[in-house]
Amino acid sequence: MSKVIVISGLTAGGKTTLIKALAQKLINSKIISFDDYDIDQLPSAPSLGTPLSQTVNQYDITEVVRAVKSARTKFDYVLVDFPFGNRHNSLASLINITVYIKTPLDLLLARQILRDYSTSELTDILDWLKTYIRIARPIFLANEQFVSSSADLILDGSNPLPSKVGSVLKTLQRNKF
Repeated sequence: MSKVIVISGLTAGGKTTLIKALAQKLINSKIISFDDYDIDQLPSAPSLGTPLSQTVNQYDITEVVRAVKSARTKFDYVLVDFPFGNRHNSLASLINITVYIKTPLDLLLARQILRDYSTSELTDILDWLKTYIRIARPIFLANEQFVSSSADLILDGSNPLPSKVGSVLKTLQRNKF
Protein backbone atom coordinates (compact mmCIF):
# COMPACT_ATOMS: atom_id res chain seq x y z
CA MET A 1 0.00 0.00 0.00
CA SER A 2 1.33 3.40 -0.92
CA LYS A 3 1.89 6.39 1.33
CA VAL A 4 -0.42 9.36 0.87
CA ILE A 5 1.22 12.74 1.37
CA VAL A 6 -0.97 15.83 1.33
CA ILE A 7 0.61 19.20 0.59
CA SER A 8 -1.59 22.04 1.82
CA GLY A 9 -1.43 25.80 2.05
CA LEU A 10 -3.02 28.97 0.78
CA THR A 11 -3.39 29.91 -2.87
CA ALA A 12 -0.04 30.79 -4.50
CA GLY A 13 1.77 29.30 -1.52
CA GLY A 14 3.88 26.88 -3.55
CA LYS A 15 1.89 23.63 -3.24
CA THR A 16 2.07 22.72 -6.91
CA THR A 17 5.75 23.61 -7.21
CA LEU A 18 6.65 21.51 -4.15
CA ILE A 19 4.56 18.55 -5.21
CA LYS A 20 6.13 18.48 -8.68
CA ALA A 21 9.62 18.60 -7.15
CA LEU A 22 8.74 15.78 -4.73
CA ALA A 23 7.40 13.67 -7.58
CA GLN A 24 10.82 13.89 -9.24
CA LYS A 25 12.48 12.57 -6.07
CA LEU A 26 9.93 9.94 -5.07
CA ILE A 27 10.05 7.19 -7.66
CA ASN A 28 6.72 5.62 -8.61
CA SER A 29 4.59 8.50 -7.40
CA LYS A 30 1.30 9.96 -8.59
CA ILE A 31 0.16 13.58 -8.28
CA ILE A 32 -3.49 14.32 -7.58
CA SER A 33 -4.41 17.99 -7.59
CA PHE A 34 -7.50 19.60 -6.07
CA ASP A 35 -7.39 22.19 -8.88
CA ASP A 36 -8.05 19.49 -11.50
CA TYR A 37 -11.52 18.86 -10.08
CA ASP A 38 -13.01 22.41 -9.88
CA ILE A 39 -14.49 21.49 -6.49
CA ASP A 40 -14.92 25.06 -5.31
CA GLN A 41 -16.92 25.77 -8.49
CA LEU A 42 -19.51 23.02 -7.92
CA PRO A 43 -23.04 24.21 -7.07
CA SER A 44 -22.73 22.30 -3.77
CA ALA A 45 -19.62 24.24 -2.71
CA PRO A 46 -20.14 26.64 0.20
CA SER A 47 -19.54 30.36 -0.12
CA LEU A 48 -15.84 31.20 -0.24
CA GLY A 49 -16.53 33.98 2.27
CA THR A 50 -17.46 31.53 5.03
CA PRO A 51 -14.58 30.32 7.22
CA LEU A 52 -13.24 26.94 6.16
CA SER A 53 -13.54 25.66 9.73
CA GLN A 54 -17.32 25.85 9.30
CA THR A 55 -17.57 24.52 5.75
CA VAL A 56 -14.69 22.14 4.99
CA ASN A 57 -16.84 19.01 4.98
CA GLN A 58 -19.46 20.62 2.74
CA TYR A 59 -17.08 20.39 -0.21
CA ASP A 60 -17.84 17.35 -2.35
CA ILE A 61 -14.44 15.76 -2.85
CA THR A 62 -15.77 12.35 -3.92
CA GLU A 63 -13.70 12.39 -7.12
CA VAL A 64 -10.50 13.32 -5.29
CA VAL A 65 -11.04 10.52 -2.76
CA ARG A 66 -11.76 8.06 -5.57
CA ALA A 67 -8.55 9.10 -7.35
CA VAL A 68 -6.50 8.71 -4.15
CA LYS A 69 -7.94 5.26 -3.44
CA SER A 70 -7.22 4.15 -6.99
CA ALA A 71 -3.67 5.52 -6.96
CA ARG A 72 -2.89 3.83 -3.61
CA THR A 73 -3.08 0.45 -5.35
CA LYS A 74 -0.71 1.41 -8.17
CA PHE A 75 1.93 3.78 -6.80
CA ASP A 76 4.37 3.87 -3.88
CA TYR A 77 3.57 7.52 -3.13
CA VAL A 78 0.41 9.49 -3.76
CA LEU A 79 1.10 13.21 -3.60
CA VAL A 80 -2.08 15.20 -3.10
CA ASP A 81 -2.17 18.95 -3.74
CA PHE A 82 -5.07 19.73 -1.40
CA PRO A 83 -5.48 23.08 0.36
CA PHE A 84 -7.54 21.68 3.26
CA GLY A 85 -4.81 19.38 4.61
CA ASN A 86 -6.29 16.58 6.70
CA ARG A 87 -9.35 18.59 7.70
CA HIS A 88 -11.87 17.00 5.30
CA ASN A 89 -13.39 13.87 6.86
CA SER A 90 -13.64 12.03 3.53
CA LEU A 91 -9.90 12.19 2.92
CA ALA A 92 -8.41 12.28 6.44
CA SER A 93 -8.32 8.51 7.02
CA LEU A 94 -6.34 7.95 3.80
CA ILE A 95 -3.52 10.39 4.66
CA ASN A 96 -0.17 9.29 6.08
CA ILE A 97 1.39 12.73 6.39
CA THR A 98 0.12 16.28 6.00
CA VAL A 99 2.51 19.08 5.08
CA TYR A 100 1.49 22.72 5.38
CA ILE A 101 3.38 25.42 3.48
CA LYS A 102 3.18 28.58 5.56
CA THR A 103 4.02 31.38 3.17
CA PRO A 104 4.02 35.04 4.27
CA LEU A 105 0.89 36.80 3.02
CA ASP A 106 2.84 39.51 1.21
CA LEU A 107 4.65 36.85 -0.81
CA LEU A 108 1.35 35.07 -1.54
CA LEU A 109 -0.19 38.30 -2.75
CA ALA A 110 2.75 39.10 -5.02
CA ARG A 111 2.78 35.56 -6.47
CA GLN A 112 -0.96 35.62 -7.06
CA ILE A 113 -0.82 38.95 -8.87
CA LEU A 114 2.06 37.76 -11.03
CA ARG A 115 0.30 34.45 -11.77
CA ASP A 116 -3.29 35.59 -12.23
CA TYR A 117 -3.04 39.20 -13.38
CA SER A 118 0.03 39.33 -15.60
CA THR A 119 -2.02 40.34 -18.64
CA SER A 120 -4.70 42.31 -16.80
CA GLU A 121 -5.47 45.97 -16.76
CA LEU A 122 -4.26 47.98 -13.79
CA THR A 123 -7.86 48.48 -12.65
CA ASP A 124 -8.31 44.68 -12.36
CA ILE A 125 -5.22 44.46 -10.15
CA LEU A 126 -6.36 47.38 -8.02
CA ASP A 127 -9.82 45.81 -7.63
CA TRP A 128 -8.23 42.55 -6.48
CA LEU A 129 -6.04 44.42 -3.98
CA LYS A 130 -9.10 46.14 -2.50
CA THR A 131 -10.90 42.79 -2.24
CA TYR A 132 -7.81 41.21 -0.73
CA ILE A 133 -7.56 43.83 2.02
CA ARG A 134 -11.27 43.92 2.80
CA ILE A 135 -12.29 40.26 2.39
CA ALA A 136 -9.62 37.76 1.35
CA ARG A 137 -6.82 38.49 3.86
CA PRO A 138 -8.93 37.80 6.98
CA ILE A 139 -10.25 34.60 5.39
CA PHE A 140 -6.72 33.50 4.45
CA LEU A 141 -5.53 34.06 8.02
CA ALA A 142 -8.42 32.06 9.51
CA ASN A 143 -8.02 29.23 6.99
CA GLU A 144 -4.27 29.09 7.56
CA GLN A 145 -4.74 28.75 11.33
CA PHE A 146 -7.39 26.05 10.88
CA VAL A 147 -5.49 23.90 8.37
CA SER A 148 -1.94 24.33 9.70
CA SER A 149 -2.90 23.47 13.28
CA SER A 150 -3.36 19.81 12.35
CA ALA A 151 -0.39 19.43 9.97
CA ASP A 152 2.40 16.94 10.66
CA LEU A 153 5.01 19.25 9.14
CA ILE A 154 4.94 23.01 8.61
CA LEU A 155 7.34 24.47 6.07
CA ASP A 156 8.39 28.07 5.68
CA GLY A 157 7.11 28.97 2.22
CA SER A 158 9.78 31.63 1.80
CA ASN A 159 12.56 29.02 1.99
CA PRO A 160 14.15 27.80 -1.25
CA LEU A 161 12.49 24.82 -2.94
CA PRO A 162 15.40 22.40 -2.31
CA SER A 163 15.13 23.14 1.42
CA LYS A 164 11.40 22.38 1.45
CA VAL A 165 11.88 19.17 -0.55
CA GLY A 166 14.66 18.10 1.82
CA SER A 167 12.46 18.70 4.87
CA VAL A 168 9.67 16.55 3.46
CA LEU A 169 12.07 13.75 2.48
CA LYS A 170 13.67 13.79 5.97
CA THR A 171 10.23 13.56 7.56
CA LEU A 172 9.38 10.59 5.34
CA GLN A 173 12.64 8.87 6.31
CA ARG A 174 12.13 9.58 10.00
CA ASN A 175 8.66 8.07 9.85
CA LYS A 176 9.86 5.13 7.75
CA PHE A 177 7.72 6.15 4.78
